[in-house]
Amino acid sequence: MSVRFAFLTLAGAIVALGLSVAAVSLTQGLIDQAIAFAWPSLGAALAAGLAWPAVRNSSAA
Repeated sequence: MSVRFAFLTLAGAIVALGLSVAAVSLTQGLIDQAIAFAWPSLGAALAAGLAWPAVRNSSAA
């Protein structure tokens, strides 16, 4: 499995998990908790996306 595919899968799993927990929190009326779970998952995916070019360049060398 390529490293890029692993990063993409990891980012997708982090976002899906965070948004799923946020959705469950919203259904229970816990808006603050939903926000607290949603933003870090999106931030982690953004960090993985920013690290992606560095991984691509390091694997080519």
